[in-house]
Amino acid sequence: MIALTVFQFVHAQSNEPLAIIMTAEGPIVPPMYEYIKRGLEVADQRNAEVVILQLNTPGGSVETMLEIIQVMRASKVPVVVYVSPNDAIAGSAGALITMAGHASAMDPKTAIGAASPIDSSGSDIQSTLQTKIKEILKARVRTLVEGRGAPATKLAEAMIEDAKAVTAKEALEAKLIDFISDDTEDLLQSLNGFTVQMDDGGRHTLNTENIRTQDVNISFIEQLLLMLTDPNIAFLLLAIGVQGILIEISS
Repeated sequence: MIALTVFQFVHAQSNEPLAIIMTAEGPIVPPMYEYIKRGLEVADQRNAEVVILQLNTPGGSVETMLEIIQVMRASKVPVVVYVSPNDAIAGSAGALITMAGHASAMDPKTAIGAASPIDSSGSDIQSTLQTKIKEILKARVRTLVEGRGAPATKLAEAMIEDAKAVTAKEALEAKLIDFISDDTEDLLQSLNGFTVQMDDGGRHTLNTENIRTQDVNISFIEQLLLMLTDPNIAFLLLAIGVQGILIEISS
């Protein structure tokens, strides 16, 4: 009788929907892609109902951004990008990643935008190349937000063309995002019954009632690589290395 009761409890628990919670914080660089890819694989293996990707980034590599968008859109599990916590930003490449979610949300005190391309040093790109990159990014962003209406498309293009940035309230008014949520629990409640469009052409109505959550945290190796590929850290290490060489030469 006891064994049967335990089996019934475990079976009932396994039938509850599961949300995978991820936290992507820092520049958009290859280790961030590897982390997100791994989390989506876990979600697929666990047959999760939804992935919540909590995002806080100033931006980063265009190439890595496009890889992240590709793996997100190919996911069999709906991905909801949530710009959080308070005072977080989805800047530059992060803005496009937010738009690429099957649904998107922002904390009330967050911002999104300023997605004009710049070079690795933070300077403006030479005019002809900049024009080409902007046009490519605007074309890509149109495919991501075309179903949200003209105001959302206009705002998304202005983020690339004019480096425009907006608050969560302004993004919601333009229908660039779907929800403003105070925390993950609030977001999951809002998502219950919400229908998303998957890239395979199907539509999926989310069931987040009584949903379980599982955190997929960034690994130590991913965190270390993320730190080492941060442009600020890389510059600091380079400066220390050069200083060491100069000291060695002078001695």
